[in-house]
Amino acid sequence: MRILVTGPKGFVGARIMDELGKDAIPALSLRSVDEEGIKRMVDAAQPDLIIHTAAMSDIPTCENDPEGSYFANVKIPVWLARTGIKCVMFSTDQVYSGCAGEGPYTEDEIMSANLYSRHKLEMEQRTLDINSETVHLRATWMYDMPKYSVPNRGNFLVNMLRQSEISFSASQHRAVTYVREVSCLIRHAALLPGGAYNYGSENTLTMLETAEWLKETLNLPVTIRDVGPRHNLWMDCSKIKNHGINFCNTIDGLKKCIQDYSL
Repeated sequence: MRILVTGPKGFVGARIMDELGKDAIPALSLRSVDEEGIKRMVDAAQPDLIIHTAAMSDIPTCENDPEGSYFANVKIPVWLARTGIKCVMFSTDQVYSGCAGEGPYTEDEIMSANLYSRHKLEMEQRTLDINSETVHLRATWMYDMPKYSVPNRGNFLVNMLRQSEISFSASQHRAVTYVREVSCLIRHAALLPGGAYNYGSENTLTMLETAEWLKETLNLPVTIRDVGPRHNLWMDCSKIKNHGINFCNTIDGLKKCIQDYSL
């Protein structure tokens, strides 16, 4: 199978490229692309599947550059969907950022509270309207150690290892997911029927409790402070489990990462 991967040098995309091996085709940069450029790229690659990881995902950056966010997070995915090739597109747990209930949230309980997640929800709906086979993976916050020659943005694990003081909420329930699990399960995710799926680990602990567990486990010298109330981003992943996709819970995922890197 020929699989075109956007964002092939990014945090998620680089690890998916490794997982797919010779089946993976790296997409060129999409920073200044137009719809005709997307068509030419897809025509040249002749993929059986497109995995779209490229995005503008920093929430403050999206707020400060709404046009850039709309281009990256709505226009490009729409153009990819119009090619007629099945797409697996990464979305976000931020689509639950405005939900009234405490969670965990199923895929139908959506309410965004920031521009980034509003654009992601528009992307989901428009691409499904174009191609009903489109798969949207609503990912949690992901972590990993740095990968050689690939930028490693700030993430839960790296921040805990490098910072002397860090803040998390004692009231916020949210999972964090080992990105290598995300990539290892991507072939299975490609077989999902079209629609949106909560895709990642589950976690019964608050973010503060999760951070305290990691601090104690690795004997880290970091000071952890309670940042105060934060909205839950707590996902119910029953839907993907029903399709045979099973992630470790957050603590077991962290244990696996610790073992993989001999931390």
